[in-house]
Amino acid sequence: MTFIIFIIILLVLVLIHEAGHFFAAKISGVKVDEFAFGFPPKIYSVKKGETNYVFNALPLGGYVKIFGENGEDKDKKVKKDERSFFNKKPLTKIFILSAGVLMNLILAYILVTASFYIGTTFQIDKNTQEYKKFSDEGRIRNEFAVINYIANNSPAKRAGLKPGLKIEYIYINEESSNGTVYSKRSLDLNKEGDQISQDIFDSINTGNADSITIVYDIKNEKTSSTTLAGIYGIDGDYKNKKTGISITKFATITLPISDTFILGFQNTNQIIKETVLGFGILFKDLFKHGQVSKDVSGPVGIFNMISQASQFGISYIFLFAAILSVSLAIFNILPFPALDGGRILFVIIESITKKKISEKWQTILNGIGFVILILLMIIVSFRDIMSLFK
Repeated sequence: MTFIIFIIILLVLVLIHEAGHFFAAKISGVKVDEFAFGFPPKIYSVKKGETNYVFNALPLGGYVKIFGENGEDKDKKVKKDERSFFNKKPLTKIFILSAGVLMNLILAYILVTASFYIGTTFQIDKNTQEYKKFSDEGRIRNEFAVINYIANNSPAKRAGLKPGLKIEYIYINEESSNGTVYSKRSLDLNKEGDQISQDIFDSINTGNADSITIVYDIKNEKTSSTTLAGIYGIDGDYKNKKTGISITKFATITLPISDTFILGFQNTNQIIKETVLGFGILFKDLFKHGQVSKDVSGPVGIFNMISQASQFGISYIFLFAAILSVSLAIFNILPFPALDGGRILFVIIESITKKKISEKWQTILNGIGFVILILLMIIVSFRDIMSLFK
C-alpha cells in the first residue's frame, strides 16, 4: 500500500509541476512538443493535436518539451516561428519557466487546507481554553499518546523506540528477585502527556515499580511491546532513575471551513520558510563541510517517511505531500543548471547582456548540472538504504 501511495504522490507532484509549464506555454502562445511523466525507457505514448503525451518507466521526474526552449541557434525554423519559445520576450520566458514552481506552491496550499478540513492531528493540551472550546463544539476525536522524545544512551534508545510511536498501553511492573513480573498495573493514558511522563518517573523512583512495559502501534494495525528498566545518568541526572522517554498527547481536530483557508495559508507559508531555511543549511554543510546533511532524503527515505505518515491517516499524507510539493518548488527554482531556476538565470543573463547564450553552452552546463544532481540523489539514496539496516 505504501508503494502505491508513494507512486500516486510522485505522479501528482510531477504532473502538477509539468502542467504548470504546459499551460503557461499554451497561454503564452508557445508550441508544446511533448509532455512526459518519468524518464525513459518509454512505456506508452499518444499524440493529441500538436503534443505527444508520454509515460516513461522511471517515475523519478518528468518534463515538458517546449518548441524552441533550448535555443537551436542553427535552426532557422525555430528562429522564424512566432510560436517558438526562442522568440518570446524575457518576461514571457520567465513566466513559462517559473509556472511549475507556482503550481507546486498552489498544490501545497490546497493539500494543507484539505488536511485541516478532513481533520488534522494536533498536539493538544487539555488545560487550554482552545481545547475546551473545540471539545464543547465536538471537534475533538481520537485522542492518543505518542512518544515525543528519546534520550541518547537510554534503555528506550537501546530498545529501538523512536519519536512518533503511538502508544496503546503502559504498564507499571513489579518484579521478583529473579526478574519475573508478579504484579502490573495499567497507567492512565487519559491524562496530559506531561502528567503521564511524570507518573512513569514517580513510579520507578518511589520503589513501587521495577520496570515499565510499553505497548505501541506498528505497521498494518499490529502492536509490539518492550519492557524498560529505569537507570541513573540519563540526561545527566544521577539522582533519579529514568527510562529515557517522554510522552505527549495528540488528537484529531476538525475545524470550521472558514478557519481551514486561513490556517492553510499560514501553515503553507511556514512550510515555505522552513524549507528555504533547510536548503540554506544544506548548502552551508555542503560547501563548508563537504557533506550532505543527514536530514536530506532521497526516494528511499521519502518512501519510508510516507509509510510512517500513512499510520496517522489521510490528513497526514496530505500534509506530507504538501511538504514534498514545497520542497520540489524551492529546489527547482534554485539557480542551478538543469533546474528551472538555472534556465531562468540564463534568460536574465541574456536580457542584461543582450547576447544569446549558445545552445552548445546551455547543453553542456545543463548536462553537468544533471549529472551532479543524479550523483547527489545516488549518494543520498545509498545512505537511506544503509540506514535501513542499522
